[in-house]
Amino acid sequence: MIPAVADADTLFGATTRGLLIHLDYQGLIRLHWSPLILDELSRALVDTGRKPDAESARRHEQLMRAALPQAEIPTRQVQAQFASVSPAMRSAKDTHVAACAAAILVGDFYPNTQVVSLVTKNIRDFRVRKLASLGIEVQRPDAFLLAQFQQDPAAVASAFAALRATLRSASEPDRLLERLAADGQSLTAAAMHEAWQQGAVRL
Repeated sequence: MIPAVADADTLFGATTRGLLIHLDYQGLIRLHWSPLILDELSRALVDTGRKPDAESARRHEQLMRAALPQAEIPTRQVQAQFASVSPAMRSAKDTHVAACAAAILVGDFYPNTQVVSLVTKNIRDFRVRKLASLGIEVQRPDAFLLAQFQQDPAAVASAFAALRATLRSASEPDRLLERLAADGQSLTAAAMHEAWQQGAVRL
């Protein structure tokens, strides 16, 4: 299991968000966020018209919390790590994301874990090498998901199939893969599509 903190920009795409949650259900990763990350996500969903208003976005937050009750790292613990990660940041607005990952490392969440993945599209906002020295591995979501698929294709495919089964209109695999690619995870979608076409996995 890989502890992973998802930035708001990673959680923004519905298909990516759903796949990450189902990867947690499969036991491949342990997905985490903080109230600060969820608040940023909610504001982005409203600002882009994905959600009609703040109330709708908050209801969505509650659904996410219900889906993964253990995912949330309390704000107090996140804020306690701001000073430790600030020198490794290029953008102060994302300090809370790195601090969430640091809180996992210094807490009792995973006593034998020395590395936490920080999954974000905004790589440029983070000093990747400095964070790596703190045990925080910054990765783009496409690279992170592709690595999970390459390591265990059947388990990731099973998570994808489980996500597909939850959809009201059960999309065909290729349609849902298109949506994953539209979220920005094009390499992962292509690898999964090829494996599916070859009969190596079932989606």
